[in-house]
Amino acid sequence: MGDAASVESAYDLIKSIVFIGCITVNDIDALRLRRLDLNSLVVLHTLLSTRSVSQSAERLCLGQPAVSHILKRLREQCGDPLLCRDGRRMAPTPYAEALLPLLEAWLAQAQQLIAPHAFDPTQLDGAYRLAMPDLLEAALLPRLIASLQEQAPGLCLQVLAMPASEVPTALDERRIDGAIGHFPQLPGRLSRRRLFRSRFVCVHHAGRLALPSLLDAAQLARPPHLYTSYIGNDASLVDDYLRAHGQARRVIASTASLLAIPLLLERLPAVAVLPDLIAQVLRGGDAGLRWRRIDDADLAIEVEHVWHPRRDADPLLKFIDSLLWQQSAEWRD
Repeated sequence: MGDAASVESAYDLIKSIVFIGCITVNDIDALRLRRLDLNSLVVLHTLLSTRSVSQSAERLCLGQPAVSHILKRLREQCGDPLLCRDGRRMAPTPYAEALLPLLEAWLAQAQQLIAPHAFDPTQLDGAYRLAMPDLLEAALLPRLIASLQEQAPGLCLQVLAMPASEVPTALDERRIDGAIGHFPQLPGRLSRRRLFRSRFVCVHHAGRLALPSLLDAAQLARPPHLYTSYIGNDASLVDDYLRAHGQARRVIASTASLLAIPLLLERLPAVAVLPDLIAQVLRGGDAGLRWRRIDDADLAIEVEHVWHPRRDADPLLKFIDSLLWQQSAEWRD
């Protein structure tokens, strides 16, 4: 063993890479760590435990020359023999004996770091931030929140409204954990799951308008329209559909709130064209509302759950996605 200064220096070298619960990012000496193969610490722990090169080689599935080479390199880096011949076996030096508990602590924490943890939703404590337009909130949130209260009572669901065009950036910047909506221009780098496909229907109040049960483009364009954004931006698939059939609608009012639609329809001889799942939610709260089918099966939107691929293996993301899939089953039917 070298002098006191070399021993202290070698001890500090090993201690600097052993995480024992108090190391911070600023404590890590990257330049020193580059000179030391962290895998060699596993070999050193095995050597100190078995006190035998041959037994260590067998336990690690390595050749004896490889283990001897690693031991030689560690001796040079630490400035200490580490293990000395003592009869048929090898004995650790006092310096090596002092390293053993530090190595065991580091290996235990390293193993815990890479070990899969059992996911228990009942133990969740925090928030999941989900972007969703308010039209989908009315259809999906009640049962989703009820399921979360039953299965993950400690998790708070934070719903945010944002344009569909803003969702990719919000996911990149970690401002949201996921989003539900219609994303026709979603970047291919993001992960997605199609939840259901929703056709459009024409909603009106029976006391203000009389319409046939099935509408073509001309019949749909005839009455005045109330407009609300169902995909989180100003784009309108309905206008594209009417334009393709040589028609155009007259929008007399535009609102961002789903709650305003029934109140407006009750007072105006007008219609609102909405995805059918939203129409069902509205009709359930007002017996005077009627919905009429549109004679074009292609006039529909795909509703998806999207997230950043860095969370593909996240148990929480998988849990939320599974709940969304279950809760949207009736809309797929």
